[in-house]
Amino acid sequence: MIEVKMPQTTDEPQESLVVFWYKSEGEHVQAGDVLVEVQTEKATFEVEAPVSGVVREIRVLRGETAPVGQVLVYIDEAFVQAPPRIRKLAKELAVDLASLRGTGPNGRITEEYVRALAPAGSRAPIEVARPDVVTDEVDILPLTPTRRTIARRMMESLQQSAQLTLTTWADVTHLAETRARLAPGVGWNSWLMRAVVVALQQHPDLNASWLEEGIQRYAHVHLGVAVDTAAGLLVPVIRDADGLSLTGLQEATTTLVETTQEGRVTSSDLTGSTFTVSNLGQYGIKFFTPVLNPPESAILGVGQVEEQVVLVAGQVHTARRLPLSLTVDHRVIDGAPAARFLQTVGRLLSEPGQLL
Repeated sequence: MIEVKMPQTTDEPQESLVVFWYKSEGEHVQAGDVLVEVQTEKATFEVEAPVSGVVREIRVLRGETAPVGQVLVYIDEAFVQAPPRIRKLAKELAVDLASLRGTGPNGRITEEYVRALAPAGSRAPIEVARPDVVTDEVDILPLTPTRRTIARRMMESLQQSAQLTLTTWADVTHLAETRARLAPGVGWNSWLMRAVVVALQQHPDLNASWLEEGIQRYAHVHLGVAVDTAAGLLVPVIRDADGLSLTGLQEATTTLVETTQEGRVTSSDLTGSTFTVSNLGQYGIKFFTPVLNPPESAILGVGQVEEQVVLVAGQVHTARRLPLSLTVDHRVIDGAPAARFLQTVGRLLSEPGQLL
């Protein structure tokens, strides 16, 4: 039995949090397979299987912490080298794989060997050989810890919440004029985040999370900002965004985005958000379906500002309009309250004096 222990990733002793198990007890693993994802105060990393075998006992469960050197899991090396197809065949023919010694390459048990040892009268369908896949036509890109974390969190988000997306246009014609006149150095995103913060104070149901025992409302707005990095999507958090002015939000966002893109962000910077803003406007996107960032119950997607011809009181005008896509957890928020929140955001953006 092989012990897989919590590794030491820094010079100082520390405890690490078990974030996610990729393997379950009883599951077969190959040497090099990722077993578990763990998180320290500064980074997330993966622990791989040192040998091939069977996962026998997981000692530290997801959500628990463990010090360096503590056993995370036991792996039993005494397992049969046979692919799933051969295991299925052996079961159909009532052949005990554990009693066999592999005669194939690398000690593997072959189909011919299993059929030869089957009890008289046992039958199983003979599979027609399929042509091998031309492996030189594809690339297999190794999964980084960040990619695995994104994949896990997005799957959990879609599987564990009832997501609904609403879209609308916000008229930002006056905002464009106000920016140019009063705050040319403040970007569109800062105005938008300020509008979100003010709107959340008026619609606190969207600054909340679903719990089995009830809906948890947050007293303050901790704003998540979706940032595209070389490692993948990260969502650093602006703490107490409801206490920041427009220029304060601009400064906090600039610093946080730079820190994140330079790889200097810490795990504490990436947790604790209560609402997230995701802006894809720079890529020419209009509307999209942002996925909730658990445990949040709402996320706002922002598209590219567009100049449009509109009809107002029978008169043709040009207007600058901003596409907004709001995804909510329908367990927490119904469609009408979500729509009212979007209306408030749109009104604040069209009357930017309220955001100064």
